[in-house]
Amino acid sequence: MILLLLLSLTATTYVSASVSVCTVTGSTVIAFEQTGDTVPDRCAYTLLTSTTDNFDVVGVFQDRRQVHVSLLDRVIVTHGGATIQLGPGRRVIQDGNDLEISGTLQQNDFTLTKGTTGVHASFSNGGATYKIIFDGFTLHIEVTGTLAADSTGLCQVPTDASANKNSAKSLENCDVSQTATNEVSDDICNTMNTRCDALNNDPFASCTTNKASYIAACKDTMCKYPEKDGFSVCLFKEAYVNVCKMLGTTIPDTWRATASCSAPTTFCQDIKCGDHEFCGENISDEESCLCRSIFATPLRTDQSYGGVTKCEGKSSKLTLVRCLLEEKGIDYTDLQLNKASCKGQLDQDNNVTFSFDNTDTCEASVTDTVDSQAVVITYKNIVQTPAATGDTTRYDPVSIDFSCTYTSQNPAATTFRIMDSSVTKTFSSKSWAYSVTMAAYTNAKRTKSTDSNTEIKLKQTIWMKLEATGLDENLIHLVIDSCTATDGSDNSKTHNLITNGCSSDSTVTIETNGQGTSGLFFFKMFHFVNGAQTVTLDCNLKLCLQNCQPVVSMATRTDLQAVDLQYDSRLLLHPDQE
Repeated sequence: MILLLLLSLTATTYVSASVSVCTVTGSTVIAFEQTGDTVPDRCAYTLLTSTTDNFDVVGVFQDRRQVHVSLLDRVIVTHGGATIQLGPGRRVIQDGNDLEISGTLQQNDFTLTKGTTGVHASFSNGGATYKIIFDGFTLHIEVTGTLAADSTGLCQVPTDASANKNSAKSLENCDVSQTATNEVSDDICNTMNTRCDALNNDPFASCTTNKASYIAACKDTMCKYPEKDGFSVCLFKEAYVNVCKMLGTTIPDTWRATASCSAPTTFCQDIKCGDHEFCGENISDEESCLCRSIFATPLRTDQSYGGVTKCEGKSSKLTLVRCLLEEKGIDYTDLQLNKASCKGQLDQDNNVTFSFDNTDTCEASVTDTVDSQAVVITYKNIVQTPAATGDTTRYDPVSIDFSCTYTSQNPAATTFRIMDSSVTKTFSSKSWAYSVTMAAYTNAKRTKSTDSNTEIKLKQTIWMKLEATGLDENLIHLVIDSCTATDGSDNSKTHNLITNGCSSDSTVTIETNGQGTSGLFFFKMFHFVNGAQTVTLDCNLKLCLQNCQPVVSMATRTDLQAVDLQYDSRLLLHPDQE
């Protein structure tokens, strides 16, 4: 039993250490031994993990202004079954919610604080205390005590990126290489290199911690990314000074004056950006959510600002990408539709949606056009900046048209039998969809629809109803242009019931036509001499604006192949002849 106990203790031994620091800045991981290497793409990587100490620290890298430059974006820390995310703007997120931190917050096994050096998340386990410090640019993992012997990750071996890629926390296609764009000029790069090399000089020389990795990280980032969005040579000098202090060497604060660096600020404090955004400096040098380059590149080819129009039911919506507007210095709250009170609404993804519907068209223009193929009724509105009221304006001109249409269609001929009771066709226009239903009834109130068991006799009155749903009944009306009966077995045999919107059969009475979104008429049943036992009724419909009782000038039909009125020849016999 003693031997077994000794073996168990040997399995959880720790490697002695006092204070160890791993740093991630830009795309460079500087290990505990102060050697560094860059991550190759925009994926997530395990920085430090231990089964013994039951924790996992993962860094997620993403692009910002340039597609080919990968930068540390957020840090995911798991310990004791709880997970928190340290994000840009010194945000701490758990289960999708931002944690409010004032002073010190104890959250699960984490002790959380916010300070001038960033967000601090601390926890203890085994023989060590771990402090995770992230300011949105640079991450420090400070370990006081002894690291577990089974600790692995890039903080241990920074050159082993492939073995430490965390696919579960990586974004899709994160490892797809990108072509360099908007590279920093050679002159600027040379200047940055000289400023990075200053880490070799006083007052930094007093710290003996390896400087080479910090200088390399500085050069790698600043020769590819502009000195913007909080990135500067001072960022890397700040990182080195902090590491020296953690390891026991304090560099005098006078280094800032010597290096022309100001004290760190809370850049983008608590600003919440979408997954496709990062917090940076807009055209007015204000902190704002800007588009990540890979997301925005295909959307920058025109001036539509990523606009997507959706026509659903009786409403029309245009969604714009807010960060594309920000790139041009456009505040979405300044924009409106034709009606000044119709403003855009910001959603949880930081997209802006403008909308109108049939109850409030926001002064959309409504037009109808006719050609040889179709009648098109179009609702159009414009996302725009307010009209200037004087000689000057501070608005960049914006004018984005979007529209939805109703279009009449000519579907292929279809035969519908009486057993179906009614027939519905859905017409998908360029944007909106509507449906037209034709049904046959045996009573004037149209409560008794026909079916396969309904006996239809010659001269029996059949009440018809054609109704459109999905149209804007305030402006668009349905017109029954014509209805023609065809013999079920011989298409050459036809008989017109309605022509040009008017009755062409003495038994036809048109009750309603062109006054709304439904049409009503009735007629007496018949059959073709020497014809089949079925009669097919085809009605051609069209759309028009406002009250458009026949006859109207819109030439194109919307064909609705309709109800077969089927009868049995035995119905010709009178009961007393059976």
